[in-house]
Amino acid sequence: MGYSLSGAEYSVDALRGDGYPWTDPQGERTMPFMTKDGFRLYYEDTGGNAPVIMFLHGAGGNHLSWWQQVPVFADEYRCVTVDQRGFGQSPDVPGGPGPAALGTDAVALLDHLGISRAAIVAQSMGGWAAVGAAVRAPERFWAIVLANTVGNLTNADIAAVRQRLAAASPPRPAVLWHAAIGPTFRKQQPVRSFLYAQISGLNAPLTADFRDQLLRLTTPVERYAATRVPTFFLTSEEDGLIWPELSAKVHAHVPGSRFERVEAAGHSTYFERPDVFNREVGAFLKEHRP
Repeated sequence: MGYSLSGAEYSVDALRGDGYPWTDPQGERTMPFMTKDGFRLYYEDTGGNAPVIMFLHGAGGNHLSWWQQVPVFADEYRCVTVDQRGFGQSPDVPGGPGPAALGTDAVALLDHLGISRAAIVAQSMGGWAAVGAAVRAPERFWAIVLANTVGNLTNADIAAVRQRLAAASPPRPAVLWHAAIGPTFRKQQPVRSFLYAQISGLNAPLTADFRDQLLRLTTPVERYAATRVPTFFLTSEEDGLIWPELSAKVHAHVPGSRFERVEAAGHSTYFERPDVFNREVGAFLKEHRP
């Protein structure tokens, strides 16, 4: 059984695989967590033996953010979504490592689930996790999508472009979700804009300390390029957080990577233009599917 929303076809039957949603063999509801050094990471897993996609949300999201992707991709892939450390149902432990552990958390979850290789589809902050995971264990990933993100990839050339774009840009809205979706979407889709805000509101408030820690983390783009993991940079014309020109510059430093710019979308293309996002990401993953 399927249904259509915003031009995308969704399959309900695809979500009825083993282990999803959250049931034990007796049919009782369970809460799936990975425990690591006292930290509990919440995840959801559609199960099955198909190639795996791990979806990694941004700072305005959590595992629920991918509601327009999982029903689409679950027909052909095993889909894993998570509440990353510090978000949703995965609060960090007191004095925990914070964003520095995002990449190791992703690899640890693959180990926990017995998954040898996966693709990552990451948005915004999820790019930090994707990059961190890839440089630590490149053999574990058959493709990476960096959507409206360049992660923490940098070098002198990239840093100069970032500094120039930041100086020329207007001040960012004080409310995170106002910056995370584009003006076209906010104007044309008030109901779904409200839904984005509600999903984001399930997270604990993002602290200045967390943001500062995140922005201090850097990875030389040359180190990431050396992993040779097939990479797709997907950006959008209304993204005022990770500017399209910045994504294009990082793409130019990753040989063999793919680049696409989407019209009429802001920082959350996956949420604002799911039809285009799913089509472009689906084509890229199909090309590299193991």
